[in-house]
Amino acid sequence: MTLKELACEYFREEEKLDRQITAQREALRRSVGVARYEANRRLMCLYEMRREVHSTAVLLDTYYDKRYDGRIYHKKSPQF
Repeated sequence: MTLKELACEYFREEEKLDRQITAQREALRRSVGVARYEANRRLMCLYEMRREVHSTAVLLDTYYDKRYDGRIYHKKSPQF
C-alpha cells in the first residue's frame, strides 16, 4: 500500500466521521439533562478524531510534495 492509498483511506474515514458527527448533532438536539451533556462530550470526541484523521491524511497525501512543509514534530533544520 502506498502513502497515497493510505491517505485515501484516511479521507474515507474522515467522511465516515462527518456522518457520525451529523447524527450526533441530531441526538444532541433531542436530548436533555445528563444525556445532553454526554452527547455533547461524544460530539467533542468525534470532532477531535476528525481533526486528527484529517491532519494525518493531509500529511500522508503530501509527504513527498516538496512544496508542503507541514512538519508536525520537528522544526526545519538550518542548512549549513
